[in-house]
Amino acid sequence: FFLFSFSRKHKTMAPGKSPQESTVAPPTPPKPSEDLLLQSIKKFVAATNSTLAALEETTTTSSTALISRLRSLGHQGSVIASRAISTYEHRGQYGPQVVAGAVLLVGGAVGLRSGKIPGILAAGAGGAAAYGNIYGFQDYSGVSWKDVVTKGDS
Repeated sequence: FFLFSFSRKHKTMAPGKSPQESTVAPPTPPKPSEDLLLQSIKKFVAATNSTLAALEETTTTSSTALISRLRSLGHQGSVIASRAISTYEHRGQYGPQVVAGAVLLVGGAVGLRSGKIPGILAAGAGGAAAYGNIYGFQDYSGVSWKDVVTKGDS
């Protein structure tokens, strides 16, 4: 069955008349139940459209704010990263402070948690790791220790 009734002009032939003398039948009025259904559908469609429009506006507004925030955070992140890279490249200029800080931080944390001896060992390992990261370790794998150790001024 059809929800909508389309009004068309139907040509009907009266009995005993020729096609030229036929009359035009008036459109049939919709039944009250079809009219009520049609009005209900129209109201439902209008309510759905307004809800979707409000949802689209809210989504657009929030996504625009989010994109703006992400762009500013990305810019700040790139500035911080470039400063960190620049600082890391100049790490040899403040090497003793970094090594001492690593010794105190690692040794202090392990010493408070596990005791004096593990703290001292961890401080030594943390300091050695920081020293190696800043100044680098000499590769002794292909060199004899006798060639590396300098002899006294004789």
